Amino acid sequence: MRNRSPVRIVAADRRLLGSAVIAGAWALVALAATVQAFALVRLDGRSDVVGAVVSRVSIIPLWALATPLILRSARRSPVVDGGRRVSPSALALHLVLASLFIVVTNLLIRVPAALAPIAEGGGWAMLGRSTMQGVAEYYPPAMVVYGVIVAIGHVLFRPSAGTSATATTLGGVDGHQGDADAPVQDSEPRPESTAAAVAALDGHITVRQWNRVHLVRVEDIDFVEAKDNYVVVHAASRTYKGRDRISDVESQLDARRFVRIHRSTIVHLAKIREVQPLTHGDHAVILRDGKVLRVARSRRQALGQALGVEL
Repeated sequence: MRNRSPVRIVAADRRLLGSAVIAGAWALVALAATVQAFALVRLDGRSDVVGAVVSRVSIIPLWALATPLILRSARRSPVVDGGRRVSPSALALHLVLASLFIVVTNLLIRVPAALAPIAEGGGWAMLGRSTMQGVAEYYPPAMVVYGVIVAIGHVLFRPSAGTSATATTLGGVDGHQGDADAPVQDSEPRPESTAAAVAALDGHITVRQWNRVHLVRVEDIDFVEAKDNYVVVHAASRTYKGRDRISDVESQLDARRFVRIHRSTIVHLAKIREVQPLTHGDHAVILRDGKVLRVARSRRQALGQALGVEL
């Protein structure tokens, strides 16, 4: 019998733990909803306890099943990127997904009632009216719940400063406790990391764009920036937009030739024409093509050391 890797065992245990936590959390929500329904029925003097409880908790299993998918979407499309900027595209995506989820779940829980005879209040017309009423009533609180799950996903999948050597090295950018775009290193080498190492030895870096991998000559690179949920490499009057983190690109570059002047900007020292002081101790880097890049105060000393001057 083949022994399983300790890393894979831990990953499997974490997945099981995550599923248990999600199930437990929604079980508590269902319990609270049951108590609330029972109390409302008693206060109103009604006797349909079962119907009231079912109407309250019927949608909760759908929320529980959808939670892992919502967390995954939060991981793949963070609303706030590594530069602490809001991504309009990611925000719009989550709004669309949340709206679709709310409509579909309200529709699904009403399908059994629609199958009843029309004389008993069933029928597809009733299904449409009931679904629209449910969406109108529960849309605001459901959006809040969806947003909370997305926020939890952002917190869970945000790399911590102690998860890798790279994260520790890049800690404290611009007065914050670590870079939000620092990658988490796996114990087992990944194929793309091997490809990046081979490309680096050949004088290139790799930029992954969906199913494509661009090989960009290091000598041609002017600067690299994080933009929304992407990394953009500016090289030889061209731009290469990839799904990598800026730290993934930085790990492929020679630290003696490239310096990070901002949490979202890396510049090629050979492409700098001049450094100009600005107000309040800020500085700006002007490249040979006239492009102006801002230097973060916390990165000024590192830039000066790389250039061999005092800024």
